[in-house]
Amino acid sequence: MSRALSIVSALVAASLCAAAMWLWRLEPELDANSQNPLQTHGRIGKIVKNDVFSIRVERYDVATSITKQFGSGPEVADGVFMVVHFHARAEREPYTMGHARLETTDGRIYKEGGRIGVTAKSGETYQPLLWSPGSLLFELPKDRLAGARVVVGAGGLLSQLSAESVIDLRIGKAKAAQLAARPLTGYQLGD
Repeated sequence: MSRALSIVSALVAASLCAAAMWLWRLEPELDANSQNPLQTHGRIGKIVKNDVFSIRVERYDVATSITKQFGSGPEVADGVFMVVHFHARAEREPYTMGHARLETTDGRIYKEGGRIGVTAKSGETYQPLLWSPGSLLFELPKDRLAGARVVVGAGGLLSQLSAESVIDLRIGKAKAAQLAARPLTGYQLGD
């Protein structure tokens, strides 16, 4: 009986070791995926809603230089500035935008404000049930406009575990070429 018992215990130990190694290999993957924000996708002109906030990107403007209402002079882009105009509201409690970025089809990310550090009106607090306007300012190369999308997320202590809205700006290659060929100059950015 002791011989059969030792064989069974060896098989149980081997299977427990195999299960532990499989779980150890799987665990970092589970941790990485569980900390990504919950993304809601939409497109320009449509309301993109999640549990924290709703946003509707109305339009965008592309310019080579911008001036702020009380600024010292025009800021000139190496490429172009993209000003994204939107309306947002909180769903349950006041919401302050945690981050905003522009992503391109080749995987590049442009943060709001770019190299000049000029931001538009994204830092406002949005109230439940009240749509309020805002705008985002990005600086990017002219040849990166096609396929651009805006990603807006909630702020707070655990912002990486919160909600994000991804808005496709619907800029195809032909539209991108048109925007790059005829950008606005001296775009007035209001305060």
